[in-house]
Formats: sequence, structure tokens, C-alpha cells
Amino acid sequence: MELSDLLEIAEKERAVHKPRRIRCCMAAGCLSQSGQAIKQALIDAVEAAGLSDSVEVVGVGCMGLCSQGPLVQIDPDGPLFEKVTPEDAPSIVSTLQGGKATAAIGDTKLPFFTKQVQVVLENSGRINPERIESYIEAGGYQALCNVVREMQPLEVCDLITSSGLRGRGGAGYPTGLKWATVAKNEAERKFVVCNADEGDPGAFMDRSVLESDPHRVLEGMAIAAYAVGANQAFVYVRGEYPLAISRLRTAIAQARRLGILGAGVFETRFDFRVDIRIGAGAFVCGEET
Repeated sequence: MELSDLLEIAEKERAVHKPRRIRCCMAAGCLSQSGQAIKQALIDAVEAAGLSDSVEVVGVGCMGLCSQGPLVQIDPDGPLFEKVTPEDAPSIVSTLQGGKATAAIGDTKLPFFTKQVQVVLENSGRINPERIESYIEAGGYQALCNVVREMQPLEVCDLITSSGLRGRGGAGYPTGLKWATVAKNEAERKFVVCNADEGDPGAFMDRSVLESDPHRVLEGMAIAAYAVGANQAFVYVRGEYPLAISRLRTAIAQARRLGILGAGVFETRFDFRVDIRIGAGAFVCGEET
């Protein structure tokens, strides 16, 4: 696996896209309100309308405005439909042929949308979190490839330091300083730990990232591991997040299949393995132990 391979995968993924795309939110909030049934109803409606050759229905991660979910949006530049039900599907598809939807149309010019600058969640609601190819199409794993093939570990620490990146847990501790401290520590074994357990009531930041863009988490962990000299990482996830766990397990399996995790990442001397730990149990690369 090299950069050229990533670019080829991205190009193939773009080539199979159809001219119109209906994005259907498949994050936990919308799934709890018949999100899966809505997606299937949209697929059936597209087929019934004879549009299967030009329209695709795609399940994506969180589209943001959970209070108005389930959410559906038509690309390119189509409306955002709110509080969608399976019964709304035929009318939503009919808008592609001049019809009128029964579902409410949301205002994407609200401050909620226009004042946000998405960084960690820039892919959320746009890519299919269960397809590594979708993440690669969005530029995924190119940073990891560049890091392990073109940079020395301390160079990565210096780059993170100069970026000004800080922790988001409240203390704002400089990430580069943390990485550099671990990198300079001489130890036989080092580990990267991703704490995705959320103890604050109503705090779903970690869950949202894992549900909507799990490969982004894996790529960040791999870069951190390379920078500090670790070859193994753990993600701790609370058991109340089954969708996040499922998608993370899928992402790990997909990344291993492409040689992005495991031995010789991007055909270098860097080996990297991720384990998932859930409550009292442990899951190693998606398999319970």
C-alpha cells in the first residue's frame, strides 16, 4: 500500500458515484427513530421511480441537527429534510422529478449551520462510516502515509507542537508537548490509549466521532503511535455505545485488510495494532477474548 494506491482507491470510489445522491443519517439518534426503515424506503422509492441508474441512497454519519432528525438531504445542493418518516420517502424521491415532498424542509442558513467550523467532524454526515473507501475518497490515510514514509518521529512531534493543537478535556494541555515527552521516554513498550468513555451526562462527542468517522480516530492514533514509538493502542469504549463499537470494529477489520493496520504499515518498518476494550470485557481487533 502506497500513496498511489490510496489515490487509486479514491478515484474508483468517485467513479461509482451516481449523478444524484440521497444522504440518510444513520447515527444513533436517527436510527432510534426508524432511520434504517427510512433508508430502505428511499431505496425502494428510487427503484419504483425508475431512477436506480442515476440516484443512489447512502447511509452517512451524524448530519448535525439531531433535534430535527431523522435527517435526509439530496446532493448536489438539494434540500435538507427534517423529521422524516418512512412514509415521506416516495415524495422526497419525487422532488427529483419536480414533485413536492411531504417532509419539512430545514433551513441550512440558520446560525447553527453557518457559524460552525467543523474540524474533527468535517466528514460527518458526508461519508459512509462503514466503508473505508469512502474515508479514503475524502483524503483519509494520506496523512499517515506521508508521516510514516517521509518523516521521522520527532519531526511529527515538532509539527504537532507548532500547530498549537491542545487537548479538549478542559485543561488545554499542548498535544505536542505530551507526545514529545512520551517519545523521549526510554521504555521497552509504549502504548497509545484513546479514552472514548464519556462520564459527563449527555456528553456524546466521542460517540459521535466513532459512529460517523471511525477511520479518522484510527488514523490519528496511528500517527500518535509512530510519533511516540508505540506499536499497540487501546480504545476504551463504554458498552452503552453499541453502534460506535460496531463501526469501530468494522473499521479496524477494513484497515487491517488493506495493510493500514498490522505489520508493515504502508510497507514500512512501522507495525501498529489496535485493541478495543469495553467495560469488563476485551475485544481484540474486533474479536471478543
